Amino acid sequence: MRLKSASITSAVAVAVLAAGCVQAESTGDTEAVEGLAGEGSGAECVIDDPVHVGAVYSLTGGASFARQYQQEGLQLAFEELNEQDGVEYELTAEDDKTDIAESIAGFEKLIDRDDVSVIVGPTLSDMAFSTYEDTQQAGVPVVGVSTTAEGIPEIGDYVFRNSLPEEFALAESLPAAKEALDLDTVAVLHDQEDEFTSSAYSTITGVLADEGIDVVADEAFQTDDTDFRSQLTKVKNGDPDAVVLSALPGATVPLVQQARELGIDVPIVGGNAFNSPVLIGNLEDAAEGLIVGGAWSSAKDSAGNQEFIDAYTQAYGRRPDQFAAQAYTAAQLIDEAVRADCDANREAIKDNLGQISDLETVLGPLSLDESGEVTQEPVVQIVQDGEFTLLDD
Repeated sequence: MRLKSASITSAVAVAVLAAGCVQAESTGDTEAVEGLAGEGSGAECVIDDPVHVGAVYSLTGGASFARQYQQEGLQLAFEELNEQDGVEYELTAEDDKTDIAESIAGFEKLIDRDDVSVIVGPTLSDMAFSTYEDTQQAGVPVVGVSTTAEGIPEIGDYVFRNSLPEEFALAESLPAAKEALDLDTVAVLHDQEDEFTSSAYSTITGVLADEGIDVVADEAFQTDDTDFRSQLTKVKNGDPDAVVLSALPGATVPLVQQARELGIDVPIVGGNAFNSPVLIGNLEDAAEGLIVGGAWSSAKDSAGNQEFIDAYTQAYGRRPDQFAAQAYTAAQLIDEAVRADCDANREAIKDNLGQISDLETVLGPLSLDESGEVTQEPVVQIVQDGEFTLLDD
């Protein structure tokens, strides 16, 4: 597989699409390319032309907590797929630098200049709300691998994700934490500025009410805040059984560190930002007791999971995380869609992505429906002795 990297320099003025938007219409050129339609199906599929796949990640900037994990997971999967007969994939990757204008520029390059059949990414939901409108208008299918905010699939019928929605993960992790830790009270800390964290906060308050868990403190902060001692002092005075946190990665590390420094040693239940060994490594001892619901665990008994872990570790010198596993799975989904009708044209991939049912993946059995939403079973993990462990173990 040939992986190409490009830097993005153009600035683009953007307007962020609201999460509850009306589904956009596709007006793009979806004319089929003859060389991308082959013969046979499944393992017998043969396509003459290489299938061009684009990817946009936040390799630098505020979302670089994922670092190379997404890029490496996707690259590994396509390298393995290219060892099979019949279909060759070529991957072009862009770094959006955790900047909306850069993300839009990267997507436009992949759509208009690189003429890709499908795109994977971006890393953050805020970027997706601004970039998926372009893919929808151009008629290019896109698979989000970490875009967990509410409202993503509603952008249009070319938009898919295999990233477990934050609302589903929280709906699993909070009741699991209550049962495992006998929680009666919690304190809530949330970023009230960011669209993704605000959506998660709404889910948190609803689940806590449903579970009958009392909220003894509810403190807000801004995305760029770095000192949380005022909010944390109120949290400590509430003497909660646990803390529930909705924050982006940039705020998560100092917030958790300051909580531990102030003597708040209760478990902290968080969102998707917790699913990174980079974050756990940065927190060191302060990470003990972090609880998170997510899409993948190294301990999960799913199809090919141990083989994936072994191959990734051998290739890159460290174990994969959830972001690598979700990117790896995205390539499997794309290959499944391409081979279904042996057709790598944009429209065919879009149609077949929406028909995937109970595909065995490292994330477990996974389905995508025509609305673009994923169906899978979440896992809930807790950090113990510096390692993720299934909460019910």
